[in-house]
Amino acid sequence: LVLVAAGMVSFFTANPYFLQLVDWRIYMAEEAEALLHSSKSMNRMLKTMLTMFILFVVTVIQFVCLEVVIGTLTTVPFFFGMLFDNVSLLVTMVTLGLYTDLPDQMVQIFGAMPFLLMIFFSTTFSPGAGVNGVKALRYIFSRFYLWCMLPVDIGMEGCPTDGNSLLYLILSSLLTTVVFVAWKVAAGLYKNMHHGKASASRLETMKSVEFAELQLELFGDKALSNLKHIGSNVDLQKLAASCTAPTQHSFEVTMKDAEETTDDDTSQGGFEKFMSFLEEGNGTADKN
Repeated sequence: LVLVAAGMVSFFTANPYFLQLVDWRIYMAEEAEALLHSSKSMNRMLKTMLTMFILFVVTVIQFVCLEVVIGTLTTVPFFFGMLFDNVSLLVTMVTLGLYTDLPDQMVQIFGAMPFLLMIFFSTTFSPGAGVNGVKALRYIFSRFYLWCMLPVDIGMEGCPTDGNSLLYLILSSLLTTVVFVAWKVAAGLYKNMHHGKASASRLETMKSVEFAELQLELFGDKALSNLKHIGSNVDLQKLAASCTAPTQHSFEVTMKDAEETTDDDTSQGGFEKFMSFLEEGNGTADKN
């Protein structure tokens, strides 16, 4: 009972700090976007190290309390067994809280799953009990191997007989971490594959005649080098010539309009001079 109580107290002592990791992640992401820096990955790694250190301190306190009360569990393997047992119950909150975009409610639900499943399927709360077939799930929980490391027999069934209980405990405690890393790698590969297909489709679209005409219309001759670089399927010289002819025609029309405007201005100026001459003549006749 003392060992069960110590594990429960350790879990609920560290649990509030682990639950606030989602709020910290959101605050850190907003700060990074506001300050235009890209140190989010480094901040997450440092936060993970700090969280693991806090968990280590909680485990040390748990170990000291067990030594004071019981006095027979002072071995180094048992300390590491308790440490990795606590890790197995809380590491899901770290991975989901810091390295995903899940909201706080989802992180609390999925983060508490290892603890709840451990209670129901590890058989450590009812040694020797369980339904055949279902109780085989006890081998994926580190708490089962921790109970097998006790110096006294408490009725645990199926404990390893090769003396590698600590090794199996450490491996089972990292099970959720391995699953999470595998999921992230698979998601990254799928994203890269999808991005590659999208890039290939976009490149094929950029080789079309419509895209080449639009580039020439927007950027002129400067677009020819870019179109040649992407391997456009269009005859660039012919397209450039076809685009240059209307431009020259427009230039000729513009020059003609400018000349007509100049002639109009000249005619208007001559008319104004003629009217001035008539006014001067009228003024001379009146004087006479």
